[in-house]
Amino acid sequence: MREGTRTALLVEGHLDEGIVKRATAVAEEAPPELRVRVGLEALIELAETDLAAARSALREFRTDHARLTQVEAWLGGDPDRVTFGLGAAIQLVDTELASASPDLEALVPELLRWLEGEW
Repeated sequence: MREGTRTALLVEGHLDEGIVKRATAVAEEAPPELRVRVGLEALIELAETDLAAARSALREFRTDHARLTQVEAWLGGDPDRVTFGLGAAIQLVDTELASASPDLEALVPELLRWLEGEW
């Protein structure tokens, strides 16, 4: 869904499935060792189109246990480490989005560390 020149991250107050599908498709086209990075960069690019909507979408994602389980399975690895790493990444993004001047791009190295289980 488009609103003017910006991508809508939320549709009727819920995370837009098109956004999820697009980020997943981009990630799955990448070589396996780059999938998390490419998917993360796609999500950041979309989030930066509307930071307020990104924060709302992130809040919804945090409470969507089915979607969280899907992302954890997609990330793979030890289930406890993946859950912890994803939670840490979500908290970092939430904190950054709440700042006066959010810079999600600057978080990429730290987010990759958590999402790829390299902590």
